[in-house]
Amino acid sequence: MNAPRGMRAAQEVVPKLGAKAGMPALRVGGVATYDRPIEHLAGQLDVIELALPLRAKPGRYGLVLCFALDEVDLVRLGGELVRVAHPDGAVWVVVWKKAQLPAGAPGWDDTQEAILRTGWVDNKVLSLGEEVYATRYVRRRRAAARQRN
Repeated sequence: MNAPRGMRAAQEVVPKLGAKAGMPALRVGGVATYDRPIEHLAGQLDVIELALPLRAKPGRYGLVLCFALDEVDLVRLGGELVRVAHPDGAVWVVVWKKAQLPAGAPGWDDTQEAILRTGWVDNKVLSLGEEVYATRYVRRRRAAARQRN
């Protein structure tokens, strides 16, 4: 995988990712640009390669940042990301922008379709630089929880 060029500065991106103190974070894939500030905010950052199944504990991570920049089974990846994320956490999936999409790499449309099949929903998109952007997915809130608020 070629690393994306022109990544935005950590001080612009990391606060928007929503890392919470006391909830470990996980980075999946080979882009380390935001590791130090995420670890500082979350208190712990685990790093693993983009290989399925993900070698991470179920339900542990309040923030999962996945760089899906190489060919990967998106349906399996979606299930694995949801498995390792805390139910109240968030999963960010980073893909190439359409103009930079290399052959074989997942595009946004296919990634979106696969992650939505897990029952989680997208609620934010964030440009990480010139070549990549991320979509945030969270667990769908039950109707009863929405009515109470």
